[in-house]
Amino acid sequence: MNDLIAWRESYNLGISEIDPQHQKLIGIINKLYNAMRASTEKEEMQTILKELTDYADYHFSTEEKHFEEFNYVDKVPHTKSHDAYKEKIAQFSKSYESNESNTLPFDLMDYLGSWWTGHILGEDRKYVECFHEHGLK
Repeated sequence: MNDLIAWRESYNLGISEIDPQHQKLIGIINKLYNAMRASTEKEEMQTILKELTDYADYHFSTEEKHFEEFNYVDKVPHTKSHDAYKEKIAQFSKSYESNESNTLPFDLMDYLGSWWTGHILGEDRKYVECFHEHGLK
């Protein structure tokens, strides 16, 4: 099967704690995408969606811990972008759970694909210099 997001070298930030987390998140999104394409049972889809939600929360808490630790200048808007993502995914999840259909909406997959690639290449790139200055590589 094809993946929704192919990992590209440009997604690496050069931060050993963060890069593997981003790779794992992309992997979970691809697992969700392939399960959707295979018309997997709703219970399995919900399990993968929960895994994605839980791991995203873990990843965000890692970044936000360092924002506080390093007094990152853009920590407030960056954290707000995490909160907006979590709210949007919660809406998608609630809608999916209450729907009779086994199919995740394609707009969820579009959102996941564009949000994560845009976030890694945009927002996350902004903290690299700060993290490196504090010895996180």
